[in-house]
Amino acid sequence: MKSLFKIDDLLKQSNKAVRNERIALGLTQKEFANFVGLKYATYRYFEQEGKISLENFLSILNAINKSIEYKKFLDGFEYESARERAKPDINTPQDNMTKPIVPPSQKQITLDKQIFGNELFYSVENGHVYEVSTFITIMLGHYSDERLVLLLRYFGVDRLKPYILKEKNIDLLQKFNKHITYLKKRV
Repeated sequence: MKSLFKIDDLLKQSNKAVRNERIALGLTQKEFANFVGLKYATYRYFEQEGKISLENFLSILNAINKSIEYKKFLDGFEYESARERAKPDINTPQDNMTKPIVPPSQKQITLDKQIFGNELFYSVENGHVYEVSTFITIMLGHYSDERLVLLLRYFGVDRLKPYILKEKNIDLLQKFNKHITYLKKRV
């Protein structure tokens, strides 16, 4: 049986996608290698030649929060369990830690200073309406672990991730990934 893709093409596409992610983060090769926990020479060789061990590639995927897609790919080989997962189970309640409070369609949020803190929003009245994008940007401008968890809780991983990447802050990205890992373990 002939494959649809050549291995070389898949390798080029892989290193190009990771390179683009690195550039989007505004990191040099050396900074990115440090961020994903690889030796600089190993990462540089991957970006230039497209060759890397599976373990190192998975380290990269995990650091840039793409390991979920890879896991879904692996789970796809288990046809029966995949079919079972596709069926909604009315007996299992949705985990409240992973389901965002604010639905993705909601474009505005009303300020509750008891929840989000008075020190960030001292100049506006409680009940002030913010565009979600503005609100997230304000919160990330003065992030802490507590605020990050609060943002994850309210807006969810998928909605928050573009804002995290836009900040181009390695510390923020590492904390974001740490909290996501913790939430995944709880599910």
